[in-house]
Amino acid sequence: MSSMTHALADRTITDMAGRSVTIADRVTRVATIGPVPVLNSFVFALGEARSLVNGLPPNLSGPRWRMQYLVDPEISRRPILQGGGGAPLVEGLIETKPDIVLTMDRKTIDLVARAHTPAVFLSWRQPDDVKTVMRLLGRIYDKTEAAEAYCSYFDTTLGNISARLAQRSAQRPRVLYANLKRMTQPHLIAEWWITQAGGRSVTEGDRLTEALTFSREQLLAWDPEVMILSNASEVAEAYADPRLSTVSAIRNRRVAAIPTGVHLWGNRTVEEPLTVLWAAQLIHPDLFRDWDIRDEVAAFYANFFEKPLTKPEIEKMLSGRS
Repeated sequence: MSSMTHALADRTITDMAGRSVTIADRVTRVATIGPVPVLNSFVFALGEARSLVNGLPPNLSGPRWRMQYLVDPEISRRPILQGGGGAPLVEGLIETKPDIVLTMDRKTIDLVARAHTPAVFLSWRQPDDVKTVMRLLGRIYDKTEAAEAYCSYFDTTLGNISARLAQRSAQRPRVLYANLKRMTQPHLIAEWWITQAGGRSVTEGDRLTEALTFSREQLLAWDPEVMILSNASEVAEAYADPRLSTVSAIRNRRVAAIPTGVHLWGNRTVEEPLTVLWAAQLIHPDLFRDWDIRDEVAAFYANFFEKPLTKPEIEKMLSGRS
């Protein structure tokens, strides 16, 4: 099976674990195993949604991921290639015969080997890693120009935001990004995008864990001036909670839901430049009044995902509603 499936396996790349991986000269069939929406978003950004051979697993599907289905309408008709715990279904890989598997889990690499399929390990711990991933995928798909176009957009957008914020370098409002139901700051990367957007995260520190748990008393002590919550229903609940009525963000009506595109913008996502711009407009509305996030979203989806969006689709995405 290996010799038949990978007869064109005549080039070698180095993945983000430092492994040499021999892959087909032309990659047209790709499986994503693990955090599928994140991995898919990289593939989408190169305009290669049609190369995917798998759908979204049950625990990562449904209304919250509607933009995945919108960008890639075929995704709902493709087989599921991993179990509930994220482990690959080897028989499914054998049947679908992908050229490569993309994963962020080292254990998956060994399991995928049973299907005689090359596995490429991707890693994303630091914000700039998104560019490393894109350049690696650009080599895999032979789309280096598309990968560089994304990297250029990433740097240019963040540079333009930074230049505007330099006008207010001393003014950094206190910002909390949180899942109030779990009382956590759920993603470490939010410390980066809040800072990039001109805010001062009240949860910033030296933690190594993804999530940080806090108490309501701690929230009151932080007294954030801006609150960014996991979804629109949490925003309504926060405004209605009398225990939070003294918080500056509540009193001044500066609470918003994080948008959800092909992935939740508060997480690691190829939409990071959009996350920073959206947050900057929320934190410093007067500085970014002339920069329309809706236009930016429309251009991003058309250019990188090859998916024109309607105005209602953009508005729903930005609202944080499922």
